[in-house]
Amino acid sequence: MKPFKVAIPKSVEQASRFQKSDDSPFIAGGTDLLARIKEYVVQPETIVDLKRIEGMTGITSTDDGIRIGALTTMNEVATDGSVTDDYPALSETIMNAATPQIRNMATIGGNICQKPRCWYLRHEGYSCAKNGGSGCWAREGENEFHAIFDNQVCAVTSPSNIAPVLVAYSALIEIQGEEEKRTVPAEDFFITPDQDPGREVLLEPGEVVIAVHLPSKNRTKRWSYTEAREKQSFDWAQASVTILYDRGGRKGDHRVVLGAVSPAPLRRDDLEKILKSGSLDDAMIKKLQMKIGDGAHPLSQNGYKIPMLRGLIAQGVRNISGRKEG
Repeated sequence: MKPFKVAIPKSVEQASRFQKSDDSPFIAGGTDLLARIKEYVVQPETIVDLKRIEGMTGITSTDDGIRIGALTTMNEVATDGSVTDDYPALSETIMNAATPQIRNMATIGGNICQKPRCWYLRHEGYSCAKNGGSGCWAREGENEFHAIFDNQVCAVTSPSNIAPVLVAYSALIEIQGEEEKRTVPAEDFFITPDQDPGREVLLEPGEVVIAVHLPSKNRTKRWSYTEAREKQSFDWAQASVTILYDRGGRKGDHRVVLGAVSPAPLRRDDLEKILKSGSLDDAMIKKLQMKIGDGAHPLSQNGYKIPMLRGLIAQGVRNISGRKEG
C-alpha cells in the first residue's frame, strides 16, 4: 500500500477545502476506501478524515421523521429504537449487511457513497468507462454478479444494500460543501453510468453527505425486504426487492425498489401499479412475477437474476400479506 498523509479537518467547510485542493478522498469508517487503497485502485497523496467533525453523528427524532448523521455507524442505525419502531425495513436491511465487525465500523454515509464491487473496476490493470477509459469489460467478460438492467454503458451494480430502502422511504440526503447546503431526494441522489459514468452519486467536488432524513409521512407497518446472496454468512446481495405497502396509511401508496441488479437502485412504478390493482393473492404474485423481468438485458452469465427476482418478489408479497408485520 502506498503511504499517504491524513488531513483532519474540524468542520465540513474545512474538509471541503482540503478535498478540492488536491482531489483527496474522504474517509469515515474506511471499510471501502482502505480496501481500494490496498488494492492500488486509488493511490491518494492525502485522505481527508471526517471523524473529528462535530454534528455528523447521532439520530434525532422530530415530528417530521428522523435525521441520521452521516457518520453514525450502521450498527447504531440498525439498533436505534426510533429506526426499529418506525422504519423497520431499514433496520432489517442493515442487519443483513456484512458482519457485526464491519457494521460497527461502517457509517451510513459511507455505505451509500461506496464504490461498486466490479472486479474489473477494482483491478489496476483494466481501464473502463467508470475509471476514465471507455467500454465495459464485464459486458463480454466475467459478469455473473453484474447488472441486468441499465447495463449498456457500464454493468456495475449498486453495492449499497440500504440504498433501495432509502429510495422506497423517499429519504432525503443532506449534502454540504464549502459554501452551501442542499438536500436531494434519494431517488435522484443515486445516478447511473449513462448519466455520468465516472460517478455513482450526485456529489460535486468538495461536497460530503452530512445526514440522511427519513420522513415520518412514509412510515408503514406493512413492508418487506428480501434478498439472495451466494454465501449467507457474508456476501453482497445478488438481487434484492424492497416493498413498502400503503406508506403513511395511504391506500395505494406503494414502493417497489430493486437492488443489486442495476447500477443504481431501480424503482419499479409498473410493479407498484400492479400492487394497487387488487388483493395480495397468488394471482397478484403471478402478475408481478411476469412483469419484473421487463426491460432487463441479461449478460452471458447473469440471466439467473430474473428468476431470482421472481422468487424474491413472491416472498416479499407473502410476507406483507401476513407473515411480515411490524
